[in-house]
Amino acid sequence: MTQADFWSNNPCGVDGELSKVIEQRYRMEPWLPRELQAIPKELGKYLEVGCGQGVDSFYICSRLDKGDNYTAIDYSTESVKRAEGYVSEANAVFGLKVTPEFSRGDALNLDFGDDTFDFVYSMGVIHHTPNPQQGIDEICRVLKPGGKAKIFLYKRNSLKVGIAKFLRLLQWLGDKVLFQERVIYKLISKKKTGFFGSMFLECFGVPWMEWFSEKELRTMFGKFSSVDIQPYGFNLPRPSGKEIDGYNRFGYFYKIDVTK
Repeated sequence: MTQADFWSNNPCGVDGELSKVIEQRYRMEPWLPRELQAIPKELGKYLEVGCGQGVDSFYICSRLDKGDNYTAIDYSTESVKRAEGYVSEANAVFGLKVTPEFSRGDALNLDFGDDTFDFVYSMGVIHHTPNPQQGIDEICRVLKPGGKAKIFLYKRNSLKVGIAKFLRLLQWLGDKVLFQERVIYKLISKKKTGFFGSMFLECFGVPWMEWFSEKELRTMFGKFSSVDIQPYGFNLPRPSGKEIDGYNRFGYFYKIDVTK
């Protein structure tokens, strides 16, 4: 199974109406809206690398100023199709000030010229590619001098990532014993849940999953003029009726804020 096949078969999150997709995403990550609100407005040209079904795209575009341009790409044709189909509903839910432009794209080969965008956002995407360094370099390339980016990547030595590594090891052992490929994924491939969404399918089925130390990330983002790295997220779901701060030194993400 290729990367594109997996994500087209399993768009990130849950299936159904946009309201359900929004609810599940921000119930699992109640700290994320606060981070999206921190993205500066009035910058002009924005790019999202790995938009999934478009939930964060819509949230961000409800806060931008008219005249801004927001481009959102994803490797999955099905995810892009769903995101485009949600635009009318998103306008009713969020009151979009800018309509995102969705298209299929490759994070490792961005189809944009050098120095094109003022801001790039990417949430939990580049660690699912076969060459994360190339993805980071591509973001740097398409950013204008002085442009900024907000990127989230898996944190090494965190509980949630450790569990994922262990489960993927179990699957690898099962594959060796049974002479099959992704045996556990095949058993659960029809079991996307309303609470966890595609989380377990991603754990067992996604072809690539990487994780990094802060030291590694500082080297990988070495082309940027400034780099701020903070641990973020919670290893267990923290249902909350309000937006919360995502900083957590035991979190499973690193939030990387950079300036070119």
